[in-house]
Amino acid sequence: MISLIASEWGRLWSRKITWLLFAILPILLLITGNHYLGENDGITPGNPGFTAWDSFPVMALSNQLMTVFNMILLLLFVFSITEEYRTGQLRMVMIRSYSFSQLLIAKWITVMGIMLLFHGLYFLLSYVVGGLFFDSSPHLFFPYYQDPIGGGPALTYTIRYFALAFLTLVAVSWLITFFAVISQSTTTAIGITLGFLLISFGYPQILQTFTKGLNPPLDAKWYFLSLTQIQTEGIALALGQTSKFLTFNGGVLFVYAFAFGTAAYLFFTKKDRFI
Repeated sequence: MISLIASEWGRLWSRKITWLLFAILPILLLITGNHYLGENDGITPGNPGFTAWDSFPVMALSNQLMTVFNMILLLLFVFSITEEYRTGQLRMVMIRSYSFSQLLIAKWITVMGIMLLFHGLYFLLSYVVGGLFFDSSPHLFFPYYQDPIGGGPALTYTIRYFALAFLTLVAVSWLITFFAVISQSTTTAIGITLGFLLISFGYPQILQTFTKGLNPPLDAKWYFLSLTQIQTEGIALALGQTSKFLTFNGGVLFVYAFAFGTAAYLFFTKKDRFI
């Protein structure tokens, strides 16, 4: 199994797309830093939207988690599974004495390993790039916090934010894995996944429109059945001063990961898959 993971790791790193994703990381952070520097012009330091060196990693990740990180996951899984199936490379792997389940797990571990590396590098470089644009602040204001936070607690908050963000990527990864497995082409896999994420993004707005005026109002937990809603707002709520929906959102992520992971496994391991 270890040799299979090592083989998959080498195969994915042999693709130009993997190197390109890492190459654009500093450029992405520089563009993001410049964006938030401009945003600071109309915001007071006491506003949660004001960016300082200490808060830039969270601000940058919250802005790009749903878009950039989900898209990177999508590209990696599509090229690792769908593209290799379409070109017949998976059949060559199956000639060796590995089971279907071992191959699927090896591919998932490989992609998530690369994603974890990207996630960690993003964390470190965001502090480096943030230092080029912003000054440190002894009093930071994060969303859903009424009181300011100092440097030490801010670092703890940032680490927890990145950790929870990666958990959302784990759930998204199994969703993408399922669509990558059932799709016959990379275009189909990308299209179906983007469609699902778009529906997930629009779901809270649609729900709010159709439940407006309800008395009593709809329980806020309904909005966090959306994966993208958890990514854009749920993490900040969970880490806020009152720590809302942490357990509920964790349960939703588990259900998504289990349901789509099981479906991907069952479909991928069908006996006639590679005939």
